[in-house]
Amino acid sequence: MRILQITDTHLYGDPAARHYDRIDTGAALEGLLGALGAIGPVDAVVHTGDASEDGTEESYRRLHAILDPVAERLGAPLVVTMGNHDVSAAYAAVRGPGARGTEVQDRVHELAGGGRVVVLDSSRPGAGYGELTGEQLDWLREVLAEPAAGGTVLAIHHPPLVAATPLLRSLDLEPLEELAEVLAGSDVRIVLAGHYHHEMSGSIGGVPVHVAPGVTNVVDPLGAGESERALALSGASLVELGEGAPRVVTSVLPSAGDTLGDVTVPVYLFGPAEVRAIAEAAGR
Repeated sequence: MRILQITDTHLYGDPAARHYDRIDTGAALEGLLGALGAIGPVDAVVHTGDASEDGTEESYRRLHAILDPVAERLGAPLVVTMGNHDVSAAYAAVRGPGARGTEVQDRVHELAGGGRVVVLDSSRPGAGYGELTGEQLDWLREVLAEPAAGGTVLAIHHPPLVAATPLLRSLDLEPLEELAEVLAGSDVRIVLAGHYHHEMSGSIGGVPVHVAPGVTNVVDPLGAGESERALALSGASLVELGEGAPRVVTSVLPSAGDTLGDVTVPVYLFGPAEVRAIAEAAGR
């Protein structure tokens, strides 16, 4: 399988809206897609969440208006995962209910080559952190009980990895031990995630995990210390699954939606007090 992964587009229903009063998120997405060049056909285009910033139905229509033609040109289905800024009910109103007939967007996407992408909706209304219910884990266990001929990719917004920054550690995913138990020994080849807005790798239950950088901005995980900062960059990853370990390559480019036009100026810089306030408001 070859998969183009993008994440954290944070689109608005109103095209004039700007993320942090600066980033034109629609232009950032379109510019990144235009800059990727001829990556060749893929088996799926996977968006790992925070597709929308305002959770409106119109923002999801904009998302599909931009991405559906790209996926069609690449000969692949578009797979969209819900993130903490998304509203599953609004997405369901645009694209239909999830696999269990509810607004929760858990889905199975069968691919032409015999593989599949399984989507877990880790969003919880009003929360920045991620959570999987017992019902979701039972559903995943049932799905994975029958392996796919070409293997499985699991897509989830909140990474099943310990975050690199204090703020993101307050916005993590639970329960990790239960998810690891479900994944261990399954046909899942890789877990794809977003949320952290920077590239990261690890594993859970013996399965590799790849976190792709954000489209709307890229977080600096090492240089900010106890603070949190993001730069006017956009990224995407190409994931290739064959014999042996997954092969993942990532591009990070200046944001085409940066109205300031200066990548040296952070999109935001939260000091320790601001980090604590955000964690208390949106964290676990």
